[in-house]
Amino acid sequence: MPHFDTFAEFVGRKINKVRWKPEDLMTSTMFVTGSWDNEQDNVVELWGLNPEEGELTNDFPPKLLDSIQQDGDVTQIRFLDNKYVAVSTDNGTVKLYQVIGENESSKIKLSEVSSWEKLHSLGEGQKCSCKDIAICNYSMATIGEDYKINIISLNTKQVHQALEDVSSSPLTCICFLTETQVLCCNALSQIKLWDLRVDKSDITANINNFTQNQVPVTCIAQHPSQKHFIFTGSEEGDVGVWDMRTNSLLTTMTSGDTSPLTELIFHPLEPDHMFSCSFGGRLLQWSSKKSYLCLNDPVDMEYSNFWVNTDKVKTRLSVNDVIQPIFSPINSLDIQKQQLICGADNEAIYFLKNLKL
Repeated sequence: MPHFDTFAEFVGRKINKVRWKPEDLMTSTMFVTGSWDNEQDNVVELWGLNPEEGELTNDFPPKLLDSIQQDGDVTQIRFLDNKYVAVSTDNGTVKLYQVIGENESSKIKLSEVSSWEKLHSLGEGQKCSCKDIAICNYSMATIGEDYKINIISLNTKQVHQALEDVSSSPLTCICFLTETQVLCCNALSQIKLWDLRVDKSDITANINNFTQNQVPVTCIAQHPSQKHFIFTGSEEGDVGVWDMRTNSLLTTMTSGDTSPLTELIFHPLEPDHMFSCSFGGRLLQWSSKKSYLCLNDPVDMEYSNFWVNTDKVKTRLSVNDVIQPIFSPINSLDIQKQQLICGADNEAIYFLKNLKL
């Protein structure tokens, strides 16, 4: 098992989402968490690390900088940039917050700047969850239990497009393939690709995973440098690798963990390393064996092709536990430079420094 500097902090709430505040040049010292399954007491919280040179133990526990009550479970958190963060809940609402006070003497806090109330709705007072949100430049896409995709312009704060009845089964996750194309996954192991430039009734591609059993897609990740490669996590713990140029499933990877995957994330600067967390309480690092590639296949120096070569995936894939399994769902993880953070249903946040890549 790889060695990491690992810390844990009990926060008293089940953590459903966790995100580092992006920083371009420096290592981030702030992150945001969202809780769930706490009746009327769910929150979005802004945390700060307290790094001091030579004193690793001062990083954790983090300092709680701000806490904002949410009307419902937090279902997704996405940063637009290093100042603004979008938060969705299971009551169908999406809110946009700004991190303020960083370079001033005032308290650092989250300030609400926009709100889209009941963006997803079933009508007649029925609760309708916003299941996922995706950000691309100044556009935001949302999906909900109402089988609807909303495209919001973050410049005008208006709903630019609303695509109704986009699926015959519950929607699970969404991402932007390009600035004008969104990918939407559902519980029938389908991926649907929508071109936002054409008439809203036209679907570009309906891509089916033709397997014996239709296993729900639970999470999605895009390769950081080769955007046409899409990775999906399933309810059975497998990872599918898709080439959106041919709308085909290239290969399926497995770790031996058969519990549903809750999140997939590539290291943004080292894309031959992918991380996953699962309902079964495992946090895994999926890696190509660089040294093996260099020694045995010197012609192939483009490691990013590793993921789509079936033979290499089967023989050179290394999958390791990053932390000991906790036997409670790990719902979310995020990576920023050499540090990783994750949140779980055991009401703890785990912080890992000095990732070995």
